[in-house]
Amino acid sequence: MPVDRGLGEQLARTLVDIYRDVEDKLVTEIATRLRQGLDAPDWAETKLREITRLRRYAEQLLATVLGDLRGTVEQTLVLAYARGGQAALDEIARIVGASAGELAAIRAAAPNVDAVQPLVFALTSALSGTHVPILRWTLDSYRAVIASAAPHVLLGTQTRLQAAQFAWEQFLTAGITGFRDRAGRNWELASYVEMATRTATAHAAVQGHLDRLGENGMDLVIVSNAPQECALCRPFEGKVLHRTVGGERTIEVEHAIVDDRMVSVRVAGSVTEAVAQGLMHPNCRHSLSAYLPGVTKAPTHTADPEGNEARQQLRYLERGVRKWKRREAGALDPLAKRAAALKVREWQARIREHLAANSGLLRQSHRERIGTAR
Repeated sequence: MPVDRGLGEQLARTLVDIYRDVEDKLVTEIATRLRQGLDAPDWAETKLREITRLRRYAEQLLATVLGDLRGTVEQTLVLAYARGGQAALDEIARIVGASAGELAAIRAAAPNVDAVQPLVFALTSALSGTHVPILRWTLDSYRAVIASAAPHVLLGTQTRLQAAQFAWEQFLTAGITGFRDRAGRNWELASYVEMATRTATAHAAVQGHLDRLGENGMDLVIVSNAPQECALCRPFEGKVLHRTVGGERTIEVEHAIVDDRMVSVRVAGSVTEAVAQGLMHPNCRHSLSAYLPGVTKAPTHTADPEGNEARQQLRYLERGVRKWKRREAGALDPLAKRAAALKVREWQARIREHLAANSGLLRQSHRERIGTAR
């Protein structure tokens, strides 16, 4: 059986929870500080004097995250590697027709923890690298709201509350951004954490799966069909890959169950080559499973561009709900808070309409929440 496509998302939730909670606590803290004493004539001066305390709060919050980060990342990726290896062992047991006792012995094999250490280091580095931008956003947004409110009040064009609310909304709408992946794409904080963690867990699971297959002499794998697939990995659906040897070619191999019979298998290249060309990209939902020559049937006619477009639209609508919920939570003005709440309901209604029009989609309510994994 292939590795569960939802594994990366399930395991990523713990880390996304942590960073989403950080973001929401910072938004709440900034909004609380800005609201205090808004009617006081020396509000701007008072707020600027409090910036050291705000910095200290943010630094302590991030230090708490960093203290547990490597352990959490390692636990997540070791579990992913182990589950990937277990999926391979389950395949092998099914193929060889293992008895209950033999199956238990196969499943008792311990995972190779050392194999995931490079992934642990890479993901820990990527996540800890978000901490400086988070701190900078916290202080920059706080200063900018204070600076933006003063001129409007002096000119008499807006009340301080209106001016502060307008400036603060600009930051809430954008969120904490500026995170780039290796392809140069920009991400906001929680999406970046989710992308990086899901990608790392998927790679760990695939590595565990391939390692166990290789230990048992199985070097060919087949790429799954993932409904609503993107154009980047669509060309690989149903293709046979070699675990280690590269190059597109046709090979002659023994039939998986018929003795003294050879079959021709078209190999699209190695797993490494496929990954380099886009397979297993960030948030990819494809998986690999053992390919049995002469037995495994490759899926055909799998292209689903309309499904991918509908899924991407759902992600867009989910981001809209989260944006307005963040604005509602951080509003300085009661009127702005009520307006944001109405927008939340409006975007949720758009999600319901989109799901009704696209039966292949499922609503994932956790992706619409702030303060929890998406």
